[in-house]
Amino acid sequence: MCHTAVSKIFESERDAIAVALSVMVSKGAIHYEALPHGRVRLTVNQGDVTWLNEKPAPSYVYVQEGGSMSELYLHEYETEASAAASRVDCASAGSYKTGAVVEISPCLRALGDVFYETAQALVETVSDLTFYVED
Repeated sequence: MCHTAVSKIFESERDAIAVALSVMVSKGAIHYEALPHGRVRLTVNQGDVTWLNEKPAPSYVYVQEGGSMSELYLHEYETEASAAASRVDCASAGSYKTGAVVEISPCLRALGDVFYETAQALVETVSDLTFYVED
């Protein structure tokens, strides 16, 4: 940490982890210090102080079936309402089936593309479900 560091104590360990991951994903430097009673002190360089003041928020996703049952897509939104509205659009714009809206925790959302690319890869395996057979 440089000499112009700023600290903040978080009462929620999950919020602190979400903020810490956001700083790290943006390539910022951070010091994470576990405190008694589940509290956490995060210290960042002055240039990354805005991260300490943002409230970690979840995102909302759903799976959409594409033109065929083998095409599945993951769609992510900042609010549950916008995800629900998009599901309605899928139904009216092309009769595409969608799954329920699922809340993604701030900790996972903070991973950004790392999380969403992994989730999309998992979704794409659904159309190939089979019974396991040893070779």
